[in-house]
Amino acid sequence: MSLQNPLEGTDRIKALENELSRIREQHHFLEEELKTVAAEKEKYQMIAEFAQDWELWIDPKSVFLWISPSCHDITGFTPNDFFKNPALFYELIIQEDEQKVRHSIHDAISFMQIGQAVEFRLLTKTKQMRWCEMNSKAVFDGRGRYLGQRCAIRDITRLKTALGHIREMSEHHHWEIKAKERYRDELAGKERELVTSLIRIAQKNEIVSYIRKNLTVIKATLPGPIQQKVSVMLEKIETHQRLQLFNWEDFKIHFEKVHRGFFSKLKDRFPTLTAKDQRMCAYIYLGLSTKELAGLLNITPQSAEIGRIRLRKKLGLAQSQNLNSFLQLV
Repeated sequence: MSLQNPLEGTDRIKALENELSRIREQHHFLEEELKTVAAEKEKYQMIAEFAQDWELWIDPKSVFLWISPSCHDITGFTPNDFFKNPALFYELIIQEDEQKVRHSIHDAISFMQIGQAVEFRLLTKTKQMRWCEMNSKAVFDGRGRYLGQRCAIRDITRLKTALGHIREMSEHHHWEIKAKERYRDELAGKERELVTSLIRIAQKNEIVSYIRKNLTVIKATLPGPIQQKVSVMLEKIETHQRLQLFNWEDFKIHFEKVHRGFFSKLKDRFPTLTAKDQRMCAYIYLGLSTKELAGLLNITPQSAEIGRIRLRKKLGLAQSQNLNSFLQLV
């Protein structure tokens, strides 16, 4: 049996040390590369998050993968609102423009149309109309694999308004247009006030219902004299909630000042609608959520959703029709 040469063992150790040194250098190089990539990622993330335009990334199956926070500035809704309700994007678009936008996105994703801008109108959360322009561009990864479309939506309402001013001024209607604008601004302001007051009432009713429910549960665990006091409190709460129904009459008067003839037109077209149906139509017209409807009507969110479904049937809406958009055209 032959013994290993000591020189060979020394050479082997040196080789291993050299290999270890090379691995360490490579590891250090990869760490620096990762730091560079992380810095670049953070930089592009900052640019994307603070972009003025509303940026979208839509995959080849028309699913929204990313939505920039700027959507809130244009629509009043957050990215989470759009992810929770994928149909919200098209629900905001004015019905006459919806198919145009759908076709534009579909054609862009299928490479039938890329780089062509499309203009459309939408209604914000507070029911203000905005003019928007959407441009799309194909997205590919480093290997050339198609990842979908990057869409940029810009608010061009001021531009449209400015062009309208120039056109009307050339036709000597400058003061008339100014007066109409002031009137529209006043109506928009009054509508915002209506929506704000309704939301506050809904929130208050929700809190009152919560207190009433918990007091009812706690009551059974209390001594007799205290139970009587709690019963008196519950009766006052019930009376208060019943009296809230009278707020509707005051609201209806203010609503008619902003949207004249809404209820009469609604009744003429759909004579079977009850007073409760008309009330729900007005709330939905203003863009209130199911939860807010429940608070105003003193019912559960589930009952409010069932009410919406029944209302759609009475109005004869197809499944593809948006209830809010339909009521805007009444």
